Amino acid sequence: MDWKQFVASIFGSLAWPIAIVALAIIFKNQIREKLAQIKKFGAAGVNFEIAEQVKEVQKAGEAVELEQTNEPRDAIVLDPGLIILAKSFPEAAVLQSFKGIEAVLLRIRQRLPDDKPHRNLNEVLKALADDNQISQNVIALFQSLRQARNTAAHAKDDKSMAPGEAIELIGQMKVLQDLLESVLQKLPPASART
Repeated sequence: MDWKQFVASIFGSLAWPIAIVALAIIFKNQIREKLAQIKKFGAAGVNFEIAEQVKEVQKAGEAVELEQTNEPRDAIVLDPGLIILAKSFPEAAVLQSFKGIEAVLLRIRQRLPDDKPHRNLNEVLKALADDNQISQNVIALFQSLRQARNTAAHAKDDKSMAPGEAIELIGQMKVLQDLLESVLQKLPPASART
């Protein structure tokens, strides 16, 4: 091997790494933006995702609360058993609390006047919104809570949700459940529909 072949082989083996470094330097701002958008990365990503979802739930809850300002609201009293569960197993407490919302929506579904007993929960909420029983903000709160519940349910480790985050979600779930209970009370009984 002469010196020309040696130099050519060195340049040939260094061409790809040099090209990659050059591209990284040229597109560093775009790469930085894309990396910032990644929300999931291992267990820390789940924590970040849950924290973001708790913020979304808080915003949706504030929008619902602003709509309800004409009605005086009692202080929210959370189930002490759920609070204890949230301190030990936050994800389980969130799952348990969401079951209350589902139960109310299923009771509402039975009492809707148009005899469509096979609606899913989204369709029940849409029917209530179409009848001006609830607002789109209530639906947004439900969707945010359901997304947070799903994230908690599919978390890989037991440390993905902080107890404070769980208690915040449970509080928002209680607000939604109370609001849906008040809608249920306004609906005619199932026997009165026939």
